[in-house]
Amino acid sequence: MTETVCYRHPDRPAGVRCQRCDKPICPACMNSAAVGFQCPSCFNEGVKSVPRTRTSLGGVARGNAQIVTLTMLAINVLVFIAVRTGSSRVVNDLVLVPALVDTEPWRLLTSAFTHVQIFHIFSNLFMLYQVGPPLEQMLGRVRFAILYLLSALGGGVAVWLLSAPGGATLGASGAVLGLVGALLVISRARGLDVTWILAYVAITAVISFTIPNISWEGHLGGFVTGAAVAWLFLQGTKRRRKART
Repeated sequence: MTETVCYRHPDRPAGVRCQRCDKPICPACMNSAAVGFQCPSCFNEGVKSVPRTRTSLGGVARGNAQIVTLTMLAINVLVFIAVRTGSSRVVNDLVLVPALVDTEPWRLLTSAFTHVQIFHIFSNLFMLYQVGPPLEQMLGRVRFAILYLLSALGGGVAVWLLSAPGGATLGASGAVLGLVGALLVISRARGLDVTWILAYVAITAVISFTIPNISWEGHLGGFVTGAAVAWLFLQGTKRRRKART
């Protein structure tokens, strides 16, 4: 009598057969399935075929709904530490100076992660932690990261185009206001109360236009970009829902 061996390990006896392909498998290759056991290949194919859980706005739902927010917070803090403990060249190489963008375009984005004053970084990161997690939960990691980075870039581009060529701009305000703009658009689309968002935007606008050395250009660019990106996400979600009906 010939003993059946595992098709993946010819030196090992097979205990059962895969429920999908009927190939003999040893205990090391047995993966528990809904019914019986499956070989590694069939099991992996089955996992891939299971539809991913989607967020309310079409992103992929994952276990930790704050990972991107925490990552952005950490990057800002690390850059802040580098600026405070390093040479003046660190901040000089990161801030946004419109006259330098043509040859050093990275400043459009790096400036959004750069802070010098403690109150400045605290106020920005406090707001990021307030609005980031709920947005990340609704959008999913990838879309939230896209929203944040595009908002930061939108603020930088606005500063580049509208502010004085020799001025220096820095801070995450544009990116954070992009998140606020996105939350406003999404909340309005869902019929939620947006009173506090409108109040925050109004207060920020007054501060931006009345207090010197605050970049209204970056705030406006980030806010408009974030709102536009959120609107595009909403339109994509609507199209997918119509396609399923």
